[in-house]
Amino acid sequence: MRTYLATASLTILAALMPPNVHAQTTHFVDVGPGFAFTPADIVIQVGDTVEWTWQGGFHNVESGTGGIHDELFRSGEPTSVTGTVYAFTFDQAFVNENPVPDNVYNYFCVVHVGLGMTGSVTVITCNGDLDGDDAVGLSDLAILLANYNSTNSGYFDGDLDTDGDVDLSDLAILLSVYGTTCG
Repeated sequence: MRTYLATASLTILAALMPPNVHAQTTHFVDVGPGFAFTPADIVIQVGDTVEWTWQGGFHNVESGTGGIHDELFRSGEPTSVTGTVYAFTFDQAFVNENPVPDNVYNYFCVVHVGLGMTGSVTVITCNGDLDGDDAVGLSDLAILLANYNSTNSGYFDGDLDTDGDVDLSDLAILLSVYGTTCG
């Protein structure tokens, strides 16, 4: 009975919430000045853009793993021009045409891959699915609530708006898609 009441209450709340409209976001990654991408691993939502900006050094951005380019995206030949910007949008068409396991797009610097200059972009296509079961339900809500009011949380901890904390904004997003299935 309690589960039914909780589910019914969440369904009513979700109906009252505004629709989940994700504004396209640009995520920034520094390239160099040493032998690293900062941050190296990021989580974005489908439709977002990643913008890599050279801070120093002789680098490039190439998609792939272990120094093997998979031809999905590439900034061009390595350059040492500070302030160089390479931007790439991970839209639904790109994700559909270039499926990879768990939507994790790996990349590296061709010059420094041997020194560990690698990174990844994880593209979320089912907003609110924190447990990976292609549905937004009670277990996703439980994950979010377990991390409520925490800072420096990741997407899979419930930081659905990727602003560094789990708060009322994230709860509103989850409730707006509660009960949906993806895939």
